[in-house]
Amino acid sequence: MKIIKSSLLFKVMVLFAAISLVSCTKLNEKVYDEVLDTSLINDPANAPGLVNPAYATLRRLNEFWGVWGLQEACTDEAMFPTRGTDWYDNGSWQAFHLHTWTPQHTIVGSAWDVILQGISRANTGIYYLKQFPSSADIDEYIVELRFLRAYYVYLANDFWGQTPFRDWDETDYSIPPKVMNRKEATQWLITELTEIIPSMKTKSQVPFGRATKAAAQTLLAKVYLNQEVYTGTADWPDVITQCTNVINSGDYTIASDYWAQFQYNNPDTEEAIFTIIHNDNYDEGGGGVWVNFTLHYNQVFGNYTSLWNGGCITKTYWDTWTKTDDADVRKYDARIKPVCGFNQGFLVGQQYGPDGTALTTRDGSPLVFVPDVNLKNASEAEGIRVIKFAPNPQTTRQFNEGNDFYAFRISDVYLMRAEAELRNGDEAAALADVNAIREKRNATPRTSLTLNDIYNERGYELYWEGKRRQDMIRFGTFNKAMSEKPVTPDYTSLFPIPQSALDVNPNLVQNPGY
Repeated sequence: MKIIKSSLLFKVMVLFAAISLVSCTKLNEKVYDEVLDTSLINDPANAPGLVNPAYATLRRLNEFWGVWGLQEACTDEAMFPTRGTDWYDNGSWQAFHLHTWTPQHTIVGSAWDVILQGISRANTGIYYLKQFPSSADIDEYIVELRFLRAYYVYLANDFWGQTPFRDWDETDYSIPPKVMNRKEATQWLITELTEIIPSMKTKSQVPFGRATKAAAQTLLAKVYLNQEVYTGTADWPDVITQCTNVINSGDYTIASDYWAQFQYNNPDTEEAIFTIIHNDNYDEGGGGVWVNFTLHYNQVFGNYTSLWNGGCITKTYWDTWTKTDDADVRKYDARIKPVCGFNQGFLVGQQYGPDGTALTTRDGSPLVFVPDVNLKNASEAEGIRVIKFAPNPQTTRQFNEGNDFYAFRISDVYLMRAEAELRNGDEAAALADVNAIREKRNATPRTSLTLNDIYNERGYELYWEGKRRQDMIRFGTFNKAMSEKPVTPDYTSLFPIPQSALDVNPNLVQNPGY
């Protein structure tokens, strides 16, 4: 089930644009659609249309040139080496790998804009829903928007440690929004999520893709998991409590077929706690372009004719895979190979077309993907590629992939709980949680456990799902040397506030070091 209908979403976007422009522009034109825009905010029957924009912003969180890039391209899981004249982009991708970004970095700015847009859309929806008489449906929509707003605040707090924020009823836009520092935002998140969780519905009570009680509990667990980074004070027992609440709900189980979750028509899987819905039947205007940016130019298949030969993993990350079994199913799956020519998981060695022909580079050399990569002058075949989300070969929109994306899934919750248990001194409980996953992945169960084992396990289970930067910071590896990146200063654990944001909000102060 898809949340957003195109015509209704269009009306909402027109209305929201009008709201944002009315203070500085006199609009003389009437905009017509199926109904006049004002009816949307006067009729409670249109309440879903006031919720949709905040959900629609979620689709932009897995853009490789935006939020996903911030999560992955600065880590060992993903790098975008310069290949001849390709992928230089004024040094943007090299800066990500080397942690030398600046307040003018376009991807940092893009991610900031998307996240702040999400907060704003959630607030606007809450404001108009509050004008309707209270009802079970209206109250549920409001609490969902409060969850979405909290999710966007969580991202801003994690990336920048400063969050511009005004509440839904603060409507004097001539006053710049206040800015919560990291400790303030962390406490706001704990208070807000604790307050809304009892009012949220369970998985069976809402359509697929809507926020649930388990989603809010998982988000709260993530806040607690990273609380030591955010505030200097750890809270492992509350991580365990919230994760246990989700696990014991009985609504989610570890998938028996790992790769079924990542097919292009991926269903509402048993693991999905909070899912960002995509559909390649529509032009979404954003979202994941999962295969184009990594596959070699010559790996064409089906309707995919434009491939960009960019992103790959680092050798530092690849070397962690020597510490698990070759039988681990998360490393390789061949089910799409007869149609696409390549496998899911890691693409290593000689590559082939769908007809079995050995592929070559553009100069005729064998197309053999190798682990070593030169960041500033990589050959066409350097770097192991990743296909986590299977493409739809017959799509008519090769730049608008239809895979639903998991913001939260239950295996992550098990690993969060295991980490908190081990840090809290309970190795036996942590070992049980890690092995619950490894047994489903055909990996040999562990007999003992270290924090580094959990760090690696998160890398095996969750790679390219937008978790690595946060994990590396929490485990103390983010600023260490890796694959051409030297040791970097601790301040790079926060991104710079974009200069464009500093220019319009005097309450923001640039993060130290920038």
